[in-house]
Amino acid sequence: MSNIQAIVLDLDGTLLGSDKSVSSRNYQAVKRCFDAGIHIIVATARPPRAANQFLEKFPFVDYMVYYNGALVTCKSKQNERHISIPIEINREINKFIELRVPQSIVSYEVNDSWYTFRPIHDSQCAQLGIRPNDPRPQVVDEDYISSLSPTKILVLGCSIWKDICEQFGDHVNVIATDEGVLVQITHKSASKEQAVQWVLNDIGVKSENVMVFGDDYNDLGLFHMSGFPVAMGNAINELKNCATHVTDSNDNDGVAVAIERFVV
Repeated sequence: MSNIQAIVLDLDGTLLGSDKSVSSRNYQAVKRCFDAGIHIIVATARPPRAANQFLEKFPFVDYMVYYNGALVTCKSKQNERHISIPIEINREINKFIELRVPQSIVSYEVNDSWYTFRPIHDSQCAQLGIRPNDPRPQVVDEDYISSLSPTKILVLGCSIWKDICEQFGDHVNVIATDEGVLVQITHKSASKEQAVQWVLNDIGVKSENVMVFGDDYNDLGLFHMSGFPVAMGNAINELKNCATHVTDSNDNDGVAVAIERFVV
């Protein structure tokens, strides 16, 4: 498929296996694409500190999209695009969650620093992507939280994500991932698809010449804007239904399977 000029890769549930590793086959397939002159873009919900550890073997990746699009970095140009939630909107969302679901665990990403006012228990770590030796969010008081303009708000154990969306949808994007367990909130203009479009404009590639890999709700926008969306075998049905192709699962080298079939 010679018209593919860029490939966009999600991490969790896509490039990464369930054990959070990149298989040799996936690596080799992605590297062949790069060697063939295809741009490789990684677009993840993760912050830099949690994403970059998986990408040490991919030094050729120039553009990284973090926080579902709230932060984009370009290594070669040493610049970035960062969009955060205004302080006042953060305060209003905090009050809303505290009144409606006070048992929820809420944490706040601020350009690669992570804060909470309630400690994270061991049983909650996996749902937040925290591995045994990973640092946990810094516990601070609520006054400090109220002073933040967060890159992303994470709400664990929240059953009212649709209510949050209805109440604050003019200001923020609200996405429930991981089977609805984890609610991710970013600025209204921060999304994977808008961030990737910014990258495509910078590198001079049209969206119809882009192959996208994904597995969850935060990839839907990318699927709608790309010319060749590929859903993982483990992806949600909403992605599979709008995909050009459904590949194998993330544990069976689904990224490599599709690249080997359609690209190089």
